[in-house]
Amino acid sequence: MGNQPSHILKSPFSKRTCQKTNKKRKALSIHEVDTEDQNKDEHDRERARTIASEPLLTTIASTFSKKRYKPHLEEHTPILPPSPTYTSNDMYTTETIIVDGRRYQSYNTKYVLPNDDEEQDRLVQVHFIYKYIFNGNFSAPVHDLLSGPVPSTRRNSSGLTRSRMKSETPTPRVLDLACGNGTWVLEMATEYPNAHFYGIDISPNYPTTIKPPNAFFTQFDILSPKGLPFPDDYFDFVFMRQVYTCFSHLDWAVVIKEIRRVLKPGCYVELRDIDPILKNMGPTTYKLFEKYPAFMKERHGVDIDWAKSMYDCLQQIGQMTNMHRVVRGLQCGKTGPVCSLMNNSLRAGLYSYRYFFQKNYKMSAQEYNRIVDKVVNESIDYQSYFNYYCCWGQKPLYDYTAFQKVKAQSTPNLRNLQRDIVAGSYVTLPPSHSDRRMSLHLPPSPTSTYASMYPLSDDEGHIFGQDSVSDINQFIEGYED
Repeated sequence: MGNQPSHILKSPFSKRTCQKTNKKRKALSIHEVDTEDQNKDEHDRERARTIASEPLLTTIASTFSKKRYKPHLEEHTPILPPSPTYTSNDMYTTETIIVDGRRYQSYNTKYVLPNDDEEQDRLVQVHFIYKYIFNGNFSAPVHDLLSGPVPSTRRNSSGLTRSRMKSETPTPRVLDLACGNGTWVLEMATEYPNAHFYGIDISPNYPTTIKPPNAFFTQFDILSPKGLPFPDDYFDFVFMRQVYTCFSHLDWAVVIKEIRRVLKPGCYVELRDIDPILKNMGPTTYKLFEKYPAFMKERHGVDIDWAKSMYDCLQQIGQMTNMHRVVRGLQCGKTGPVCSLMNNSLRAGLYSYRYFFQKNYKMSAQEYNRIVDKVVNESIDYQSYFNYYCCWGQKPLYDYTAFQKVKAQSTPNLRNLQRDIVAGSYVTLPPSHSDRRMSLHLPPSPTSTYASMYPLSDDEGHIFGQDSVSDINQFIEGYED
């Protein structure tokens, strides 16, 4: 142990004892041949019961898409969605590398941030910042859907009451793309026990044992050429957040198309992200972030403008309707629990970018530490702030592309076709050109908030009091354990 040389352990059995043991094993193997058929039948029955008890997902790794993949399964095996714990044939590695005391995922070269415990703590803080600034874990109108069927009670002859669920109502399914440490999935699964929540991420930092029974995680690369490991029209709600360091401009189209494929018609997708460039920067901060977008794009193939582009991507590439967008700022400041949380998050984020900035700017660790202190102080003095973006949209109940083909083939009958579709299917027709303008939608809020370029002031009536921030700190400490 430690620096001491290891010792080779000798076998505790003698050669004669091993020979006797081998003779006994051969005798037992003859008996096992006689009972093999019986054990196989019992094993098949037990396997069938196990498969039947799996909630929605099984260990079938080949069922990726109803259109593009045909699983090679035995006739007695039911066709079910992929298992929440399976790993595909791509064999994503969990190997990591250590650089300057921080742990990084060695598989994905695009992602420049670490994946160690310190980074997971920072992501928990980021989770609560998003939850605070948008007044909840989601903004799309899916609360009633996720609440699931309401149990009905019936009194039997003995006077006892029992509850039963409406069997005709399917269980809602929610997908969290790039789920990270799974904090959003864990909270949502606890708040909505009648829905099933699925989180996927290329780095397996999510919990695998202690979690709600309706929460499932799996390691998977969102940009895999096979597509997401789920059938078409499978999810009732798709959520994605904090991925501005993950994708290139071309990757955006791949992700949005896959989201549309797995989302059910008439259901919602919601995206939340941050513009990582501070507003109202001081001179040191400006110098640090001046070449940041170019370095990320040229050396890592990542476009950090995702937050400002995701609305257009959902509308144009995803062809979503009923679009909404919210842009809110959060300001760094000297006093108040929210400002303290924001300042700590800014400092932790800069420390996570240490390897990136030190390598590209060719600076030492001591010099970078001084720059981080200056940036944090400048953000307070200059009242710097970040803009946070949230947008959501609804997948149409019919294929707009197919509708355009019908339009090209039968222009004279277009008006009759539209009238028949609306009368028979209650669908929403594609928005007109005037409806496609990006209008800002602000949901009612218990606090005074400002949109777009106007940051939230810490003097406003925040929903975060000192007790709430204390609860957040306790949550983070519990997460560390």
